[in-house]
Amino acid sequence: MSDPGSLLATLAQSSAAIVAIVGGFLVSRLVQLSSEREGLRRQLVRAQDELSHVAASYDEAHEYRLANSRQRFLDWVTDKVVDADPAKLDRAALLEDNIPRGNSAEEMAPYLDALIDEVAEVREDVQKYVRPSDDNHLDLDDLRKRGLTPPDEQAPLYEKIVGSIAEQLPAPRSIYAVPLARIHIPRDPVSRAADLRRLDDSIREEQDLLSRKTMLAGEVARVTGEIERIGQPIGVTSAIAILAVYSVLGIVAPVVVMGFDPTILDRWLEWLLVGVFVIGLAAVLGYIFWYAKTLNDPIASKSTGDASGSSAGRLARTRLRRRAVAVPGARRAHRRRAQLADQTDEESVT
Repeated sequence: MSDPGSLLATLAQSSAAIVAIVGGFLVSRLVQLSSEREGLRRQLVRAQDELSHVAASYDEAHEYRLANSRQRFLDWVTDKVVDADPAKLDRAALLEDNIPRGNSAEEMAPYLDALIDEVAEVREDVQKYVRPSDDNHLDLDDLRKRGLTPPDEQAPLYEKIVGSIAEQLPAPRSIYAVPLARIHIPRDPVSRAADLRRLDDSIREEQDLLSRKTMLAGEVARVTGEIERIGQPIGVTSAIAILAVYSVLGIVAPVVVMGFDPTILDRWLEWLLVGVFVIGLAAVLGYIFWYAKTLNDPIASKSTGDASGSSAGRLARTRLRRRAVAVPGARRAHRRRAQLADQTDEESVT
């Protein structure tokens, strides 16, 4: 070639144009990914904030429901544990027959075990102050005079146990003495119904909050996965590597050679520069072809993922609708949750 400068300038300009075009598309893609990532990040922050609020509300509702159930369970079983023979106490039957609604045997078992141990300790403490000459008129005040000091919070249990022991003592010898038995006063039906309504309300509230908590946890996991996938875009790293190598060999190398102002180039050097340009161009075109091909492949998987996500959302909303139908008092809260779920799906599609 007679003019090596024109060859070098042509190679450098052509390489620079290709790098600028492909680099422009790559930068626009990175800007788009950054915008999508920022939108997902804001969505994740909102979902996490709502999840933390719902989780705190759920913990409060769970503790409230469990406290009510514990009190009701102890009210039902305390007299039975006190009156039962410790050696013949059927723990399994006592637990199975007195579980409050909305609870499980696993939740109530620790309370029953603690009550059995507490009754045994209190009975042992009371027996120390019972005398052989005592009769069935024995009460807690008599034992207090003998030195028994029950804690204030355990006074009702002490009184029950003293009454149980007194029933097993002989009657007084006087013919005028009338044995006094413990009287079990039945619970007021109105008060009992009110307690059951409060328990039902606490169970419904806990279940609704658990449903919201589960749905929000799934939303947080989904958005987190989307952010991780955006942080690892397919083909971007390889495109940057190809452009970097092409820039060095197709632009920097010819410019460096031009800096020496050569009057003539060896034939092998000319073919080397042209070959590097062609190889780099082939690599860029191959990358574009590969990227265009990958745009068709993920459609099925992406649609499947979106369909599964939409199906999961529809399934969650269907469950909420069924719960709202079963519990009329929860319909208003259900409508709000369904609207939030629909809004979240629309934001995800956008």
